[in-house]
Amino acid sequence: MKSFNQRMNLFEQIIGEVKTLDFPSKQGATSEVVIVQASNGDFVCKTATNSLYRTWLAKEADNLKVLSKYSAIQTPEIYQYVETDSESHLLMSLEKGVPLREALKSSRSEAERAALLTSFGQLLKELHEVELVSEMKREQPWLESQLEIAACNLANYPVDGDEVLLQKLKENLPNPIEQTMIHGDCTIDNVLVTQGQVHMFIDVGGMAVGDPRYDVALAISSIKQNPDDLRAFYRGYGRKPISEEEYIYFEGLYEFF
Repeated sequence: MKSFNQRMNLFEQIIGEVKTLDFPSKQGATSEVVIVQASNGDFVCKTATNSLYRTWLAKEADNLKVLSKYSAIQTPEIYQYVETDSESHLLMSLEKGVPLREALKSSRSEAERAALLTSFGQLLKELHEVELVSEMKREQPWLESQLEIAACNLANYPVDGDEVLLQKLKENLPNPIEQTMIHGDCTIDNVLVTQGQVHMFIDVGGMAVGDPRYDVALAISSIKQNPDDLRAFYRGYGRKPISEEEYIYFEGLYEFF
């Protein structure tokens, strides 16, 4: 594996001279993240080495390029995506804020916690009601596509789901609803908080035109057992809550990703 300084040489024309490299203590499961302070500014570089995760990083790069043309959906700015024989690298802007999970842990009152979750719901509502991004529309229905990818992931990679669960998902499809823009991995780790407000999506490799119930299921997965938290989230979301059956279905689907 190349050293991080060697990796940064790939971006020398963009970032200039590297001053410091900072490695966040909390790293994602699919890529290494480094914060780069350089003569031309501050940046984030994500590196993936696993073949599946390299595919996901390439998709994130593609999505960021598309989304850069749509001001209604706030995401980090992409500067460059580079693939080598063994690694993939995505250079992005360093955005202000902390992940919602971190902000919730450090909240000093129930009111502050509720406000954070309400703003999370509001941001997700805005995404689900924004005009569909034409480049992300597909002829194949999103759920049908996801089930095919789930089967591929099960056959080729370690996943939490199994054949029994996948067959159950295929045989018990939820009633179809209107498709919207979705984040595709809408957990409390993948939105940023600044000044008490959730304001931006990150890790957008799964963003697509798809089923909004998937986003909601992932958004509430870590707060579902707290009725006050759920009420705060749905107060901001302002759309129909998902049912318990829908939650179980889409949480099951997530086990293959």
